[in-house]
Amino acid sequence: MNKYFKISFGITLFVALFSIFLPISIQNILAGLGILTVGILHGANDLKILTSLKSSTKYKKRDYFLIYIGVVLLGIAVFYFFPSAGLLTFVGVSCYHFGEQHWEGKLNPALHPFPFFTLYGALLFFLLFTFQYEDTLAVVSQISSVTLSFSFFWMTLGLLCLLFFLTLFRYVKSFSQIFMELGLLIVLSILFANASLLFGFAFYFVVWHSIPSLQEQISYLYPSSSSFPLYQYFKSAALYWIMALLGLLFAYYYIGVTEKNFLALFFSFLAAITFPHVVVIGRMFRRKKEHED
Repeated sequence: MNKYFKISFGITLFVALFSIFLPISIQNILAGLGILTVGILHGANDLKILTSLKSSTKYKKRDYFLIYIGVVLLGIAVFYFFPSAGLLTFVGVSCYHFGEQHWEGKLNPALHPFPFFTLYGALLFFLLFTFQYEDTLAVVSQISSVTLSFSFFWMTLGLLCLLFFLTLFRYVKSFSQIFMELGLLIVLSILFANASLLFGFAFYFVVWHSIPSLQEQISYLYPSSSSFPLYQYFKSAALYWIMALLGLLFAYYYIGVTEKNFLALFFSFLAAITFPHVVVIGRMFRRKKEHED
């Protein structure tokens, strides 16, 4: 088990136990800061990753930028005109993406990882959704006007737990890794039960997804021979990170955001920038695997 996993596990356990004493308002402020800084930053270098892949000389950086922005705008349009389909797509894509980042390179290479990636991400989401049912229902209703019963969440969670346990020992051969991963799910369950919906999502998003993703991207873009790779990453990503923040700020002030629909806007914004990011990171992992083989 790598060092980052052990450190993050300890932090998660501490936060899970401490969060019950932390006011919801403070939790949400910390969550917002985490997502707006590390969370968005980890996806702000997608264009550099795309151009570094060099899988085709057909496109220039400007072309990649236009295509990337086009996909983001398409995601926004889907959420605006078809909110239910947009929300469902966002959750499904995020399930796969979270699972891919967490389990990439750790599974039985003889098996296709897509089902397990998606299953793990879905399990995480439904753990959070079920423990934070009321807030989840409010967000889903604001985005799609769909009302889901509590029984839908706990029955889906039960099914996902069953499928996860049935497939875990097939995909993962290390018993120590299985033990630690099950321990992590228990600790995350405690966190999701005690914290707010936004804080629970943000904590996993930042600590277990964004930071490991940043490490992967930096190691891919800037080999060990590079000096100050974190600074180089930030320098390259700064412009796109600022553009994303300005886009959210524009929406906040000009779309008439209220306290009730803020979470709906926030998750819709994340969805729009998630769609192209997932494709880019997937291509990066495939390229790294090709080089290793």
